[in-house]
Amino acid sequence: MSEFLAQQKISSTQGGAVGVLPDSAQFGTSLAHIGDLDNDGIGDLAVGSPWDSDGGPYKGSVKVLFMNADGTVRANQKISGASGGFTGALDSNDLFGYSVAVIGDLNNDGIEDIAVGAIGDDDGGVLNGGAVWILFLNANGTVSAHQKISTTQGGFTGSLIGYSYFGSAIAPLGDFD
Repeated sequence: MSEFLAQQKISSTQGGAVGVLPDSAQFGTSLAHIGDLDNDGIGDLAVGSPWDSDGGPYKGSVKVLFMNADGTVRANQKISGASGGFTGALDSNDLFGYSVAVIGDLNNDGIEDIAVGAIGDDDGGVLNGGAVWILFLNANGTVSAHQKISTTQGGFTGSLIGYSYFGSAIAPLGDFD
């Protein structure tokens, strides 16, 4: 049996520079270790807040947390429809940030990229069909480019029906080809 050496709560009142976290945002619904994004020798995190209302009701967000060695947050960068260099169109109730996963360095720039689920997306008129956003990150946690995968974008050929919640779980699968 292993024991924890220490623990650190991260919230709007504890754990460092997280910023305002409205109760309804559900900060921490998803979490991914994104490696050492800022190259300071300490691993960083991406944390989803799908019910964040930045820019409209429940559009959602992801915060990139730049960590200290003691588990506290040194700095953060919010990614949403209104911040972080993300220019993708999010609608109310998209729930961007419901899931998040590191998917490797897709664009070979030396920085890990992430996939973010938006389970409430209604592309193609499919109510809550869902979508996955591929975010190409910069070292400062902002988005340099993005690609949406849904019923109408990104080359997805699968069929989604209402309430499919595509993007509710995301995992890296490796290189199949």
